[in-house]
Amino acid sequence: MLIEFSPTIISGLAIHKVGSKTEEEGVRISRELFPLEDEDLVLILRNWFLDPFQPNEFHRFFHSADLSLNEMFSFCGNIFEDPSSFLTQSVHIVNHLYESSNHPNIKRGEVCVAFFDNIIINDEMVEAVGIFKSENKDVFLHFDDDSFKVDAVEGVPTRKLDKGCLIFNTEEGDGYRVLSVDRASGEAARFWLDDFLKVERIQDGGFYTNSYLDLCRQFVKKVVAPQEDKKEQIEILNKSIEYFSANEKFDVEEFTEQVIEKEEYKETFKSFKQSYEEERAIEPQDNFDISAPEVAKMKRKFKNLIQLDTNIEIRLKSDDQNMGINRFVERGFDEEKGMHYYKVFFHKEK
Repeated sequence: MLIEFSPTIISGLAIHKVGSKTEEEGVRISRELFPLEDEDLVLILRNWFLDPFQPNEFHRFFHSADLSLNEMFSFCGNIFEDPSSFLTQSVHIVNHLYESSNHPNIKRGEVCVAFFDNIIINDEMVEAVGIFKSENKDVFLHFDDDSFKVDAVEGVPTRKLDKGCLIFNTEEGDGYRVLSVDRASGEAARFWLDDFLKVERIQDGGFYTNSYLDLCRQFVKKVVAPQEDKKEQIEILNKSIEYFSANEKFDVEEFTEQVIEKEEYKETFKSFKQSYEEERAIEPQDNFDISAPEVAKMKRKFKNLIQLDTNIEIRLKSDDQNMGINRFVERGFDEEKGMHYYKVFFHKEK
């Protein structure tokens, strides 16, 4: 999906405060919309709200019984159907956020609920509801223009968005389209997607790119690792990344032939792929468009480091130039010393 924010405007903004649920602090509700009269301030808010979002990981609302029972789907649908209900629905949204914040590490903060006009998605002009929560404060220095005084002011950094989501008024029957950002990690981060929004990721090219690279990691970890040394494991992982980096489309037969070289692993990989898809409720896909941003993101998770118990590390880089880097490294066993070794060949040091 292609998104264009340049013509987008904020047509409504409500600001509320949400306390810590575990400390029973409750919420503080604004009874009126925030005035959008200061053009400079509105521009700063618009950029703070929208800049963090990249259109490479779309979600949709879902519910196991009936989509209409998903609270956020209903609140946003009411706004799209009747924009005059925006303030009322924003109160429902912040109350729902508070009730969903059961993890003890979830912080109190300000919640901005915004209504956007003129967002372009795939050449279609749509509206969107945005929910943005600030949790972390920073200290800023304020220098007075008319004196040499300086004050320390606590505030929210506008270059960082702690939590946010955009719900676009498109594909209503399929749970709308949702983008989300969250700087938190671990269990405290899952509540935003799972408990508050109750969304699931769209199974598009980005989803399949992420899933199948993770599939490769799991295959190496559970099938290859018990049989092969670290060098062989890294070689398969690097070939996986190389394939996804060099191609625009994924083809499972081509991938298996190029990446899984040993014949005894090829059929095992296919059955492992089937089990992986069934366990995660992934619709089987043997062909899909590869997402370059997902490849870059997953590449950081692939370990290409051999760590030895003698405090020596060997890093095998991804073979982007198809130089056969791994043929310059040999693994063996020294009978006299009773130790394994790696032999590295090179022409000259860089």
